[in-house]
Amino acid sequence: MILPNVLSSLLEKTTAELSSLSSLLMEGFCRPKEEGKWATHLPSGFGAYTPCLVDSFVVTVSNLLLLCVTLYRIYYVVASSSSSPSSSSAYHNKKKFKLKNPPWGHLFAILLVACCVIGPLLQVVFGISNVNLDGELSLPPFELLTFLVSVATWLSVLAMLCVEMKTYTKDLIWYVRFVLVYVVVAQTAILRYLLALKDYSTDVAMWVVFGEYLCAVFFCVFYTFYFPALEPQTDFTPILVHDEPYYGSEYEPLAGEQEVCPERNASFISFLLFEWMTPLMKSGYKKPIGDKDVWLLDKWDTTEQLYSTFQHYWYEERAQPNPSLLRALNRSLGARFWLGGIYKVGNDAAQFVGPVCLSLLLVSMQNQEPVWKGYVYAALIFAGAMFGVLCEAQYFQNVIRVGFRTRSALTAAIFRKSLRLSQAGRRGFTMGKITNLMTSDTDAVQQTCQQLHSLWSAPLRIIIAIVLLYRQLGLASILGSMMLLALFPVQAFIISWMKNLQKQGLQRTDKRIDLISEILSAMDIVKYFGWEESFKTKVLGIRADEISWLRKSQLLNAVNSFLIDAAPVLVAVLAFGLYTYFGGELTPAKTFTSLSLFAILRFPLYTLPTLIVYIVNANVSLKRLQEFLVADERDLQPNPALESGLPAISIENKTFSWEPTLEWPTLSNINLHVEVGSLVAIVGGTGAGKSSIISAILGDLPAVSGSPAIVRGKVAYVPQVSWIFNASVQDNILLGSPYEPERYKMAIDASALAQDLASLPNGDLTEIGERGVNISGGQKQRVSIARAIYSDADVYLLDDPLSALDAHVAQQVFETCLLEKLRGKTRVLVTNQLHFLSQVDRIILVNEGEIKEQGAFDELLANGPLFKQLMENVRSMEENMDDDGDKIEAGDEVNVIQMNGAKSEEASLLEHRVSSKKDTEDMEKKKKDVKAMLIKEEERETGVMSWKVLSRYIEAIGGTWVVAVLFFFYVMLEVARLSTSGWLAIWTDETRPKMHGPFFYLQVYMLLSFFQVFFNFGNSFWLVLSSLVAARKLHNRMLESVLRAPISFFHVNPLGRILNRFAKDTGEIDRTIAWYVNVLLAAVFELLSTFVLIGFVNTIALWAILPLLLVFNMVYLYFQSTVREVKRLDAITRSPVYAQFSETLNGAASIRAYNLYDRMAIKNGKAVDANIRYMVVNMSSNRWLSIRLDFLGGLMIWITATLAVFGNARASDQAAFAPQMGLLLSYTLNITFLMMLTLRLASLAENSFNAVERLGNYIDTPSEAPLVIEGYRPPPAWPTDGAIEFQNVVMRYRPDLPPVIHGLSVKIHPMEKIGVVGRTGAGKSSMINTLFRMVEAESGDILIDGLSIRKMGLSDLRKNIGIIPQSPVLFSGSMRFNLDPFGEHTDADLWESLERAHLTDVFHRNGLGLDSEVSEGGENFSVGQRQLLNLARALTRRSKILVLDEATASVDYATDALIQNTIRKEFKSCTMITIAHRLNTIIDTDRILVLDAGMLIEFNTPQQLLSNADSMFSGMVRSTGAANARHLHRIVTGGTNMESEIEEVNQSQHFANGH
Repeated sequence: MILPNVLSSLLEKTTAELSSLSSLLMEGFCRPKEEGKWATHLPSGFGAYTPCLVDSFVVTVSNLLLLCVTLYRIYYVVASSSSSPSSSSAYHNKKKFKLKNPPWGHLFAILLVACCVIGPLLQVVFGISNVNLDGELSLPPFELLTFLVSVATWLSVLAMLCVEMKTYTKDLIWYVRFVLVYVVVAQTAILRYLLALKDYSTDVAMWVVFGEYLCAVFFCVFYTFYFPALEPQTDFTPILVHDEPYYGSEYEPLAGEQEVCPERNASFISFLLFEWMTPLMKSGYKKPIGDKDVWLLDKWDTTEQLYSTFQHYWYEERAQPNPSLLRALNRSLGARFWLGGIYKVGNDAAQFVGPVCLSLLLVSMQNQEPVWKGYVYAALIFAGAMFGVLCEAQYFQNVIRVGFRTRSALTAAIFRKSLRLSQAGRRGFTMGKITNLMTSDTDAVQQTCQQLHSLWSAPLRIIIAIVLLYRQLGLASILGSMMLLALFPVQAFIISWMKNLQKQGLQRTDKRIDLISEILSAMDIVKYFGWEESFKTKVLGIRADEISWLRKSQLLNAVNSFLIDAAPVLVAVLAFGLYTYFGGELTPAKTFTSLSLFAILRFPLYTLPTLIVYIVNANVSLKRLQEFLVADERDLQPNPALESGLPAISIENKTFSWEPTLEWPTLSNINLHVEVGSLVAIVGGTGAGKSSIISAILGDLPAVSGSPAIVRGKVAYVPQVSWIFNASVQDNILLGSPYEPERYKMAIDASALAQDLASLPNGDLTEIGERGVNISGGQKQRVSIARAIYSDADVYLLDDPLSALDAHVAQQVFETCLLEKLRGKTRVLVTNQLHFLSQVDRIILVNEGEIKEQGAFDELLANGPLFKQLMENVRSMEENMDDDGDKIEAGDEVNVIQMNGAKSEEASLLEHRVSSKKDTEDMEKKKKDVKAMLIKEEERETGVMSWKVLSRYIEAIGGTWVVAVLFFFYVMLEVARLSTSGWLAIWTDETRPKMHGPFFYLQVYMLLSFFQVFFNFGNSFWLVLSSLVAARKLHNRMLESVLRAPISFFHVNPLGRILNRFAKDTGEIDRTIAWYVNVLLAAVFELLSTFVLIGFVNTIALWAILPLLLVFNMVYLYFQSTVREVKRLDAITRSPVYAQFSETLNGAASIRAYNLYDRMAIKNGKAVDANIRYMVVNMSSNRWLSIRLDFLGGLMIWITATLAVFGNARASDQAAFAPQMGLLLSYTLNITFLMMLTLRLASLAENSFNAVERLGNYIDTPSEAPLVIEGYRPPPAWPTDGAIEFQNVVMRYRPDLPPVIHGLSVKIHPMEKIGVVGRTGAGKSSMINTLFRMVEAESGDILIDGLSIRKMGLSDLRKNIGIIPQSPVLFSGSMRFNLDPFGEHTDADLWESLERAHLTDVFHRNGLGLDSEVSEGGENFSVGQRQLLNLARALTRRSKILVLDEATASVDYATDALIQNTIRKEFKSCTMITIAHRLNTIIDTDRILVLDAGMLIEFNTPQQLLSNADSMFSGMVRSTGAANARHLHRIVTGGTNMESEIEEVNQSQHFANGH
């Protein structure tokens, strides 16, 4: 026992001695005067130790920090300057500049810093003290130390400025600026104490102090906003240390070698604090993250998993009398949503810890309770904030996850439903509308999921706040809160109105997207006809209507927000006023606790209008989605298996119609039985119903009554218009099936594709563009045939696939494919090639929608009058069809796919692969090695959002003056807000004598509150109007740029990607950016005003929390470097979802026929998953940030509250100190929320500006030549003659490609008829593209009637040249709109054009005439009828020059004869250039132009060319077959009159039709 006692005694003695020694040291260093001015006359501070603590700790620490930062910057700049260019030093990788002469700014800064150095030096030399107020003669040690540190600090700043004059770098500059502000705040703290005691200080000391302070402030302000004029150092070349690229490297697994999101397997602490996100955040901070850096989705978040769950409950729901999509979503995905609600309760409860503890803290201050209570209350405020942060993070993680899960499930449901829609169900759901459902509507539902808990949480928080207010203000708070009830009926009316406006706006958006989708799909036609400006006007008209509805909706939302924002202010005015009227006395505790509660009340009221808008939008969207999901759909059950004795296809006396209400059905009384293994041909005239029978067999054409056609066995379908999607040739053929080399080679051979694949740069691994833009029509058709063969089906439905092929290829495909490889399979062939009919088992002749005759060839020839007449029409020309070479529709870009006719190494590789049994893994490796890319990767910016993006938006909203007005409103709002709170502090200060009664203070408070509400409404109103101006300008500019983009732009950018800019990105600019900017700016200005208030009330507190601001900023930048790239990747991966969806809708018939809807849906699900995983990262990174920043915010609150308690305990007048502390703490409690809100909104606002960035990418797209050049406009009637002259024209499609036209010189006389022929890649289409300037000639010129077309505007050129393109394009709308989109002709002119195109009967029969509806893509007309309508369109324009670009490729012989007859009669006085598809169409032209490899080979009359047996044209004639060659020779020599023959065919066809 003795030893412990001795040790205890020794410890006590040592402690006492150390305490005594420290006291002596403190007294010697600080020289405190217990009865001095600092101890007795300072209202608040640290007593006699105040000058010592503030000077030696606050000021000196700040100066030392500035000293360290400036010295490091000097070292950094000097080190970077001295490092050798070959050095790998990190310093040498930074850009360095020098100041432009003369550097007046730096010289001025040096002068100010010199003053800051001289001031403390003078004080040291002359012994001028700032703090000696009691007559001391010498400087105290702490002040001397402060002066010396200050001199050293400012000397280092001076040295830094001198170094910058030689070498300037932007690195670390903002850290120097921040620390300068920190030093000024520290100097302000000591200055405020000196000003409080200025009556006891000497004039000299005060002048010196003010001089030093003003120099420091001027230098700080100047240096912070000083951006010197710089020029790069010429002797400096940056060297990158890291040579490895950021993208394209092999995937490196993240921490723990996890390739899926590690959230589910994280530890409890990691899960709670989101520490599992840290490895990815580190990776994103080091370099811009790419696709390979981001985790894959865990299984519970994958689209297929989510859809299967949703589908189960939705099918149950659909069985109910009143199905509810919302109920199905809740049952399938709601569990996690309600779990989030539990966390929401904890978060809401934590919000009230601060105000309750603040009330207790202020009461303890007023009542001078023990100091430890104040510290406990401060700690409880911090603990409550931390609890709320953790609950909030888990709440958001759950509800946001439910949001994106809902979007995934709905996207999958929309995708699958779109493939199942029946014809009746499809009515009213255009492609644009379905795309809008998948974009805007699913997003609206997703956003609402993330906010919906506020629907009960906000009222609950309001009720709790009112209860707590009642404890403070009694009955007055209840009466004041009654105002909230008065808002409910007003809001109900506003919400109802907004709901209607939202619905109207979405309808306009659907209409706009539909039209843009059609324009983009037919952009080549739009450009050929010069319709860019006209269609732009039409789109802008719809857009203006859309914007007007948006304006009404958003202004109404602004009014609603105004009412919500005004409510807490008005409640406070009423509550304080009534409390005063009832005789209550406002104390700081009551007042500022109430203000904190009003702040809490403000947030739920503020979120309610946004939530209401979300709910209104989601309600409209849910109804639209439910309407779509319950629409009539087809039963896509697998076909029954083949059965012995039963036909493969059966239709029993059925009538079919696209529109059940029409008087004339599409097909009538159809009886059709196709035996297993038979080859059946369907023939008939254009519009007779051949393709409709195929549609009826597939189930696409609905039966008017009864069951549809019965098809047994697996089906393969070759449509008339091939469905080609953006993938390799091989992927288009396999269509997701496993690769089998033998079967694949058989499909290639049977479809005659081997030679074509050999000419492609990478064989069958060459990428095909969207809609097959870089392969010819014939190649597309043969890829479609190869796909059907590879599918190994039982039933083959071929809708006229041979029409796009030349004679010998068609013959080869027919014999090899249909007769040999598919022998034993059931084959139904629609054809216009009647010479094949003798080889089929059975023939069905269709006319006027009915099967008129059917039987074997010989039987029909003997007993079928219509069939007999049909065969007589073509008896002399049974082999007349010729494909001069498959047309390159994308501008004959043959050099991309053909290498001088020689087989490349890749082609050899292809032949080797398809003839051997390589395993799949080897094939996939080769695909990676040799894949040729056509569709370019979507643009992606990296790094911080550029100033260019922000300046583009500022310019769009109206310029800097609009921004200045907006800032004025925000500044005045904060002035009014601070004035209101400051006035309350004056009102409740019990130590000041009251010069007026309480109602005077109330009136002033009401006036200031009114200004606060007024300016709040002003900024919302102003921002809504200006943001919609920006939305309109940006959309219109993008539309202008896209319409004026060269045609190559549409070949390398998928339709879905472009549509995404017009739908999703434009929608964000319309509805999202303005809200984010408004809330962000409000939060920023409120945060700044809060710091101003803290600095004004307690400068020491501001000084203490400023370093946390720097940490805040560093954490935010750390976070933003990752999330910025994630958001961009999210936007990029969203486009393929829509592009794939667009391609799928175009091929819906093929997908259904091949029974691929599940496979395509899974593929789409994977695309959605690729996009969703970035959303998971974005969501989780926000939670990671919020926990860390809220912890720092909580520290700020704790530091401020602790300093308030500390200062109050040492204040000479604690009663006077309490109102100031109440004001300070009431604002500080909100600082965490404000800072978190500011940074989060800054991130969201920057991310939302990705939409502006992405629109800007398209706005900056290089344009074609001007539409009109005023200095070179052709005469009004130009061209009068139609003479065309090519003068040594050279053209290439891209600078990096070889020319496709080599020095073409051709002179075409007025009214001359020219035929253009040549093999594949000869340059025929390239010649036409050059004539229309779809691609500009590299050199040479083209003259029309002596005028150079290169010098004139594109509109003047294209509107004066007519064209009948190969692909007939119609737009949805009326027939009048399709013939004359812009009302330039009378109805009589239009009917005359239809009559000459032999179409009047079609439109007279349906009774609607020119108002007949044209469905999307013209699907309710046959391909032949569409081509005749294109002829009618050309007849309407009556151009002096007409180009026929294989205009009769897809029509039967009789229709071809009709077109040729009309052309010969109606365009007799025109110059005509015809690209030949069938040689008989150009054999009687005046001259024939033969091209090969882009060069002119022959150009002469047919007689001259055929007289030379060695000419290329003679060889082409011989290749059509002996019989047809003789027939063509007879036409040329005059043995056969072509016009008489065509007229005879027309009369025969007229007779056959029963007229």
